[in-house]
Amino acid sequence: MIPFDLFYYRPDTVDEALQAYGDLVRQHRHPAFYAGGTEILTRSRVQDVHIDAVIDLKAIPSLRIHRDDGQTLQLGAALRLTEVADLNLWPLLTATADRIADYTARRQITLGGNLLSVLPYREAVLPFLLMDSAKVELATQHGLQTRRFADVWDTALNLNPGEFLVSLRVDSQEARNLTFRSHKMTRLDWIDYPLVTIALAQPASGRVRAAFSGWNSYPFHSSTVDQILSDVSRSPQARAADAVSNMPMPAVSDIHGSAEYRQFVTQYTLSDMLTELEES
Repeated sequence: MIPFDLFYYRPDTVDEALQAYGDLVRQHRHPAFYAGGTEILTRSRVQDVHIDAVIDLKAIPSLRIHRDDGQTLQLGAALRLTEVADLNLWPLLTATADRIADYTARRQITLGGNLLSVLPYREAVLPFLLMDSAKVELATQHGLQTRRFADVWDTALNLNPGEFLVSLRVDSQEARNLTFRSHKMTRLDWIDYPLVTIALAQPASGRVRAAFSGWNSYPFHSSTVDQILSDVSRSPQARAADAVSNMPMPAVSDIHGSAEYRQFVTQYTLSDMLTELEES
C-alpha cells in the first residue's frame, strides 16, 4: 500500500506521455515515469520518494519492441527481465539479467527500470558498457533522439527531467558473435545482492573487455583493466591480481562484505572467468 494519493496516467503513445508530463509539471505536480514500478512501490512505502503522479509507460508499443533485423538488435525499455531472458536475443544480456534479484521480482522489473535504478548494482547495464555499438533511443521534449550509450552513461544513465528511455540498440552481429562469461558472486545465497557481478566479453578482435557491478556504488568499465586482462602472455591468475590492483576506484565495504573480501572474491572470480573464456 502506498501511504499517499497519486494521480495515475496510462498513455498509449510517446507523445501522450510527454504531454502528460508537461501538463503535470505546469500544474506544479511532481510526476514520475514508470513501467515495472517495483522501486516506486518499495520506496513509497517508506516515504523515500516524493511524487504525486505516475505516468505508466507499459502500454506504449515502442517500449515493448524486441527486434533483430540481422543488423541491429533493438530491445524496448519496458520489457521485463524475464521476457529479455526468454527471448534470448542477446545471450550475454540473458546470462546477466537472469541473475538479477529472484524470478518473482524479474517478472516485474523492466530492462529500463534496472538501468535507471537508484540501487548501486544495475547489473543489466554491464553488457551495454562492453559494446561500442550500444545506443539508446530517448523520448525528449524535442522528439525522439538516438544517442551513443557512452554519451549518456557516466556513473548512471543521465536523462534530463521529462525524458524517458524508449529502447536500446546494439549491432546484431557484434552481440551474437561475442565469446563471453557472466558471473554474479554473493556471500551466502544464490539469490542475494551481489558482492560483485562481472561480465567479460571477447569480440573477434581478441581484446578482452570487462564490466563490473557491486565493486563500488555504480557499474563501470575500465579500459585500463581491459588492457591488463587482454595480455595473454601472462597467466589468468596474474592478470586477475593486476586488474584488481588497478581498478579505477576502491572497493566498497558494506553489510554484504568488506572491501578486502570483495577484492579477494573479484580476483579469484576473474581468474576463473579468464580461464573459461580462453578454453571455450
